[in-house]
Amino acid sequence: MDLAGTFLVPDFYTTFRCKCGDCRMSCCEGWDINISQQEYFELLGLETSEELQSRISRAFYIQRGATPDHYATLNHDWLGRCPLRGEDGLCMLQVEQGEKAIPTICRLYPRSIRSELSEATLSNSCEGIVELLLKRSTPIRFVSETLPYASTGWERPDRFALRMQCIGMIQDWRSSLKESILAMGNLLCGCAEGNRSFEDNLNALFPFCDLYAEISPSLTDYCIKAKESLTGIREEEYRRICVELSSHYPHIDQTMENLIVNHLFYEKFPYSETRENEEEEYISLCGLIAFLDLLIAGNAESMVSQDALVDLLSRAFRMIEHTSFHYNAHLLLSEAGYDTPGDAMCLIAL
Repeated sequence: MDLAGTFLVPDFYTTFRCKCGDCRMSCCEGWDINISQQEYFELLGLETSEELQSRISRAFYIQRGATPDHYATLNHDWLGRCPLRGEDGLCMLQVEQGEKAIPTICRLYPRSIRSELSEATLSNSCEGIVELLLKRSTPIRFVSETLPYASTGWERPDRFALRMQCIGMIQDWRSSLKESILAMGNLLCGCAEGNRSFEDNLNALFPFCDLYAEISPSLTDYCIKAKESLTGIREEEYRRICVELSSHYPHIDQTMENLIVNHLFYEKFPYSETRENEEEEYISLCGLIAFLDLLIAGNAESMVSQDALVDLLSRAFRMIEHTSFHYNAHLLLSEAGYDTPGDAMCLIAL
């Protein structure tokens, strides 16, 4: 029996198309991809060409403590590549057997289906999503779509209302992004902006560069370059860099707004991290926005094309949306003495 349900989605959900072989940093690379027991044995049982059968046989290994839902994990080669990806960048399994043959996680990404909330989202970690939002000059809207999945429930009304209220603040064209973030802080935490210097703000963010240069290979060079470029910089010079970037990318404010809005919806903000409350989530969000600004400004010399900006942003969100970034950001800022919402507010727009 075919399933169908009504889902709340960002308005570009149905227009997104995978870049397939044109992707510069494929979702096939670097990530652990888990498949179910049923999918694993279905792959092994396919009638395929000899070459593809050979690749399938070494593409996955059975996990220790495997469960029916998480049974086998992708076995990357020594360069972090998927064994099923051809030299042309296309999935050999999909080319030969069709889309229905590939594992669910590969077929869905960057989509996330939340049947229990009747929501479907798209992750900023995909460069195709970032490109789409970079070209867009209008705010994201959220609409109802019928999708081929079961829709089993809705988010708690109070939580949903708060999330959409926060999104509405970010999209309020009467206010700057900084003013919107400050207003959100007042809503969530009932506090006023603190008083921190430009130098203090930079020093609070440099530990982000140190940590993610070490643990996030896709961000290593960006983090090292940002810290090298901005150590000892004066506030006036930093502002000049930001102005030049804005002139090169006239719609970057709208792009950043759309990226943040899409992220808030994707992460169920301010309930992204179950270990954190609304106040801690807000502190983490301030750190996220400031860290993105720092990476862009610190790598301004290489931000000469749209592709360069897309690569930085998608790699950053690859780390932000698929690790415990929110939790780590709160810890890093607390260690730097930015352990209150008022202090965190100072980081916005540095």
